[in-house]
Amino acid sequence: MEPADAKKELRQRMLAVRAEIPEASRTEQSLAASRMAELEVLSPLRAQRGGKLNVFCYVSFRDEPNTLAFMDSCQAQGDRLLVPKIGAQRSLTLHEVTGMADLVPGTWGILEPAAHTVIWPPELYPEIDVIVVPGLAFDLKGGRIGFGGGYYDRLIDELARRSGGLNQVVLGALALEELILPEAIPMESHDFRLDLLFTAKGTIYMKESSDKLGKLGIRARHDAF
Repeated sequence: MEPADAKKELRQRMLAVRAEIPEASRTEQSLAASRMAELEVLSPLRAQRGGKLNVFCYVSFRDEPNTLAFMDSCQAQGDRLLVPKIGAQRSLTLHEVTGMADLVPGTWGILEPAAHTVIWPPELYPEIDVIVVPGLAFDLKGGRIGFGGGYYDRLIDELARRSGGLNQVVLGALALEELILPEAIPMESHDFRLDLLFTAKGTIYMKESSDKLGKLGIRARHDAF
């Protein structure tokens, strides 16, 4: 089976799996994962970089892992929070927000930055410290499958081109236990890999990112999930 066809089949299967996760479990896992993210990754990264972070995070929708606690935690620590907005021609722009008052229902009813929020221009992408991306499933080698729109593939590609690589940014996701697969997710040439997964049981670090995370002051462990 071609990777694109395999991804389409996996996407449909994982949509059904995610829909079956009880809301209480999703909320509990999301809160615990957010706490672990602060303790194990964000706090050490702030210490290494001498202060506040620039954090880009999507706003969760329906049965996605709830990102609001993660976002609130970042803002409580004084971090600059960037949130995506879907534009014309499948574009994605980043906006700085200061709280829920800056968010309004947008495309498909997803909360997104209001018109008055400031756009974070592409030339400043290299200043982003952490990116939290959505996904339907993840594996233990940094593989991820999204919703097929390619928004984040293009964003990460743009960041890599402007930064000369991805060595200074941490790529992660809030991952519910049920969405982490033991088998490898089909990957194509344009797909990017994550450095870590924030879970309720603790952060899962990808071995391939060990050197990178170590240089960023993040002590990566490789315990079995």
